[in-house]
Amino acid sequence: MSLAHGIDELLRRNATFAAFRLPGGPVLAYVQHDPDLGPPTPGERSFIVAPFRTDRDPVACIRPDLIIALDGEGGSFDGVGHRDVPAKEPLPGLDHEGYRTAVEEATRSIRSGRLDKVVLARTVPIVLNGPTPGTLFAEAVRQMPSAFVTLVRTDRTGTWLGASPERLLTLRNGMVEVDALAGTMAAQDAPAQATGWGQKEREEQELVTRMVTHTLAEHGVRDLRTEGPRTRVAGPVAHLHTQVTGIAAGIEAMQLAHALHPTPAVGGTPRLLALDLIDQLEPRDRGLYAGYWGPVEPGRADLFVNIRCMELHQGHALLHVGAGITVGSDPVSECDEVERKAGSWSRLIDALRQPG
Repeated sequence: MSLAHGIDELLRRNATFAAFRLPGGPVLAYVQHDPDLGPPTPGERSFIVAPFRTDRDPVACIRPDLIIALDGEGGSFDGVGHRDVPAKEPLPGLDHEGYRTAVEEATRSIRSGRLDKVVLARTVPIVLNGPTPGTLFAEAVRQMPSAFVTLVRTDRTGTWLGASPERLLTLRNGMVEVDALAGTMAAQDAPAQATGWGQKEREEQELVTRMVTHTLAEHGVRDLRTEGPRTRVAGPVAHLHTQVTGIAAGIEAMQLAHALHPTPAVGGTPRLLALDLIDQLEPRDRGLYAGYWGPVEPGRADLFVNIRCMELHQGHALLHVGAGITVGSDPVSECDEVERKAGSWSRLIDALRQPG
C-alpha cells in the first residue's frame, strides 16, 4: 500500500490518528483506537495536539495503540475499525478585503501605543478537484524535506494538514532548542545576510528572540546561547531565523511549551493585549492554526508550530496564513505576504489538480 493510500484508508475509517514526518525521519502514523482524547502525561509516548488558544481549549494527545511505518512495505490496520462521524464544515475567516481592513485597524492600535506587534490570520478557501488528503501529504513529504509534515484527524478537531518550517522546541536528553522565526519576504528577494533585511523585519525577529530567551531563563534553562539571525528559505518565502539553545535538565518539554506558546511570531506582544486584538479583528476561532503539535516520548520531544496548514473537508480545504503587523506595516504588503505564504500549498494543489 502506498503512502497516499495508507493515509486515505485511515481517513476512510475515520480513525483517530496523527501521521507525520520529522525532517530527515521516517513517515509514521500514531493510531489510537479510542476516539476520545485525553491530556498529556509526562513520560508517556504520544502525539501532542495543541490549539492556538490553550487558555480556552485543552491541549490533547493521541496515545498510540498502533504505530505504522507508512513509508515502509505497507502497514497493518488491524484493530482500526470504521466509524461513521458527521462531517464538519469550516467557519469562514477574513477574506482579502477583510484582511486589509483588519491590518489597517491593527496598525492604528499599534501607533496608539497599545502594543508592539500583533499577528493577524486570514483564511483562503480552495477547491481540491482531484488530489486526496493522502496525495497531498505524500507530495508535501516529497517536495518539502526540511518541513515537519503532519496530518491529524480526530473527532474533536476534524482533519488538518500542515508542513511547518518552525519548531516550537526540540528536547533531547536535557538539551533544548527553540526556533525564533519571524520577518518574511519573497524567497527570491531575500538578502543572503540578515543585515540586508529591512528594519521592520529585523525588529520583528528580535522581539521573538528576546521573548524566547527570557521565557526559557525564567523557567530554569541554563547556559542559553543564540545563533543567528540568518536567512532561512521555506518554499516561496524566506524568514529571519535565530536558534536558541540551552540546558533544560529535569524540565518537562510540555512545561516549556506551555510557557513559550504563543510566541510573538504567531500572537504578538505584549501577549495578552495582542490576543485581545486578535479576538476583536478575526471573525473565527483559529482552532489548531498557530497552535503546536508533534511527538513526545521519555527524554525526547519534537514540537512544531502549526503554520502553513489547512483544514481538509470533502473536496475542498481552508488554508490558514498570517503575518506579523507592526508600526511599519503596509496593508497592501501584508496582504501580498499572506498570499505568498498560501502559495506553499496552493501551488502544490494546482499541480495535482485534475483539469476541468
